[in-house]
Amino acid sequence: MKSRKSSPFPVTLRSGVAFQPVILFDRSLKKMSRIGNAEDGMRHTIWFAYMLLGKLGAWPNRATSSTSFSRTRNCILIFMCYSVQLIILIPGLLHFFLKEKDSRKKVKILIPLINGYLQLCRYSLVLRSANKLCHLLNEMKKDWMNISEEDRLIFRRKASIGHRLMSVVAIIMYSAGLGYRTFIPLSKGRILLPDNTTIRLLPCPGYYIFFNEQITPNYEIVFTLQVIGGLLSYTIMCGTTSMCAMLCLHATSLLRILVKKINELTKQPDINESAVHMKITDIVRYQTKIKQFLNDVEHITTYLFLLEIIDETGIGCVIGYCAITEWEDSDATAAIIYLLLEASVFGVTFTMCYVGQILIDEGNNVRRMSITIDWYRFPAKEARNLILVIIMSSYPVKLTAGKVVDISLSTYTDIIKATVGYLNMLRKVT
Repeated sequence: MKSRKSSPFPVTLRSGVAFQPVILFDRSLKKMSRIGNAEDGMRHTIWFAYMLLGKLGAWPNRATSSTSFSRTRNCILIFMCYSVQLIILIPGLLHFFLKEKDSRKKVKILIPLINGYLQLCRYSLVLRSANKLCHLLNEMKKDWMNISEEDRLIFRRKASIGHRLMSVVAIIMYSAGLGYRTFIPLSKGRILLPDNTTIRLLPCPGYYIFFNEQITPNYEIVFTLQVIGGLLSYTIMCGTTSMCAMLCLHATSLLRILVKKINELTKQPDINESAVHMKITDIVRYQTKIKQFLNDVEHITTYLFLLEIIDETGIGCVIGYCAITEWEDSDATAAIIYLLLEASVFGVTFTMCYVGQILIDEGNNVRRMSITIDWYRFPAKEARNLILVIIMSSYPVKLTAGKVVDISLSTYTDIIKATVGYLNMLRKVT
């Protein structure tokens, strides 16, 4: 008689113990699947900001890996970014204040100078907030781990909104930026000055005290560095805006899930005291979590938003002025490039204000849902506990620029009005 081979898992029933290894194995598989789905979702959420800020060495090491190689690589990237930007900005400022006398040319020089300086400030703020950003990324990862598949769809949809907006803005910005840094100066060719000397234009004119930037290979080296510096500025702008949008849209996802929890409380069939108490406790804890998350986001984004508004109102009017002057000089190609630059700047500001408006709208949805709860269905003690939910939901949910200006679509229209007003003033004084 053949002996039956023993199986690694028993198949007989003895006091419910036989299937315990199988049950544990199934639970392990489900947990691994949940972790895998959460990691995929987290990668989907951060990929745009990670792709850009990682190239600049501004992505927190502890959020991905903390090896000595990655830390060294980030330090090298940070040093190179600062060096290239300062090599462009310092000679540009010297040229603006010491050498250039023509007012119209001075206005055109302001575009790379203002943008380069403000993007360097934004880059420094992101580096300074690395620990706080790492903490927020860890909180986002926990959120992905502890929610259902249905709620993960909310996270994915909100993240996709930011990816689509930033993809359009990045395409326009890099296209217009490369045209500004390469096509405009090269299309002018060699220019003959009144003293019978010829010069070749640079994307950002500079006063180089210790060497002549017009001779070869100095011109080619400076030209290449200025193109690279422009790409760095555009990457900083897109990367920081994408990071802010990512954090803001994650907060809106949390608010959407909170609305769902309040709605489930309203429609709950079991209204005994313990069941209602558990639901209300969960809602209050979730509200507290969202409030803390938004406070941390505000700490990182408030001055980034402020610098973006300054950049929009300052450089926006200058770009508009340059587009008008190039059109008056019958240079249609340069005018189109300036208009594309204007569109990219407006696009970054619109993305910022649009995600801020989504956050405000979701906060209003939470407030409306909390004050329409059918409290009379619940036990008197638990109905009184709903007061805390209503009070917490009544606080305005929003992000600000420098804790002064709300980030919303109404602010966006105000920014456009201010930009057009400054443009009219600039045309009158030059």
